[in-house]
Amino acid sequence: MQNDKKLKQFSKEFFGKSMEFLSIEYIEMTDDEFIFSCCFKEECSNPMGFVQGGMITAALDDATSAAMISGYDEKKAPMTTDLHVLFHRPLPLGSAKIRVKIIKLGRSSATSEGRIYNLEDKLVATLLHTAQPVDSP
Repeated sequence: MQNDKKLKQFSKEFFGKSMEFLSIEYIEMTDDEFIFSCCFKEECSNPMGFVQGGMITAALDDATSAAMISGYDEKKAPMTTDLHVLFHRPLPLGSAKIRVKIIKLGRSSATSEGRIYNLEDKLVATLLHTAQPVDSP
């Protein structure tokens, strides 16, 4: 699959600093989902010792953005207009899995949904990402 190859290359060659910090890696694409892994270091912890909510949001933002960039064949990039996050349970430090579904890739708006899961495959947070597609630099 063409997008699969591009996303693997994207993971190796184009790591923004936040993606690098969170060790976000593209794993595979299923029929309708992009699958990523990430790892939250101790620096991502909140005072309770779990992953801080902003760090979870950043990981979901990066993964949904990568999926949208891939969906536009790297010709457009998402300029975020809204991120809406629902937190369902705390996330321990360490590895997590992200699943992204593209809802819409239009000329004037794009929407995707990202979900992050703990190691027990329990839903931790859901992000709805809306963006305006702009020409890639």
